Amino acid sequence: MRFSTLLFALGVLLLFFPILVVVPMSFSADRFLGFPPQSWGLTWYRAYFTDPVWMAATFRSLRIALFASLLATLAGLLGVVGLGRMGPRWRAGLTGLFIAPAIVPNVIIALGVFILALTFGTTDSVVTLTLAHAALALPFVVMIVGAAYRQVDPNLERAARVCGAGPVRAFMAATLPPILPAVVAAGIFAFFISFDELVVALFLMGGSETLPVRIWNDLRFEINPTIAAISAFFVTITTIAMAIAELLRMRTEKKLR
Repeated sequence: MRFSTLLFALGVLLLFFPILVVVPMSFSADRFLGFPPQSWGLTWYRAYFTDPVWMAATFRSLRIALFASLLATLAGLLGVVGLGRMGPRWRAGLTGLFIAPAIVPNVIIALGVFILALTFGTTDSVVTLTLAHAALALPFVVMIVGAAYRQVDPNLERAARVCGAGPVRAFMAATLPPILPAVVAAGIFAFFISFDELVVALFLMGGSETLPVRIWNDLRFEINPTIAAISAFFVTITTIAMAIAELLRMRTEKKLR
């Protein structure tokens, strides 16, 4: 085995080691977290699904992530189309502006959004948090959809316009179908970026907790084994969804080659 292969394997093991520990602990029937578990069962999964506080936080996070991903996907798609029709000078500057939320540390964005929300009296608002999460997810939509959009032959849309279609109809008929898998993949990425986000939610949400905030607050006072069950459950869902998103992205690349 070559040294580079060994180094890669060690890196992957290091990344996945927490999951390899958390998943077995989620099936523990012990009162306190411990590895390896002394007894086995679905105690903490039942505790999660029957606890109204955990369920309220989960559904709040799901609603916010759903609307944030829809906003980010729509805005990102429109942004990519707009950037594709600009000159190189404007395109470079505006692309940097779209990508900026992925570069700036989340705590800086959270502080800025918090000050803005204080000014307008919209702290502890689901709408404010949804818009902030959409802004955080927007760069990833622009990167994923933009990569697919640049591979589409612009002559397809021009041909549709020559045949009498308007700008919107030409885009929907000629440009959107080839990049649609990439748009869906970007939406999935945006959903989980919002769902997993903690820092901005800590700044904005005082009384209402999202799931990451609920987990954070719970860890501050005690190490509840329920958190292991929640983590294992959502790691599984996230892995499946990200795998689907990656397959869609690869399908788009293959289709546009």
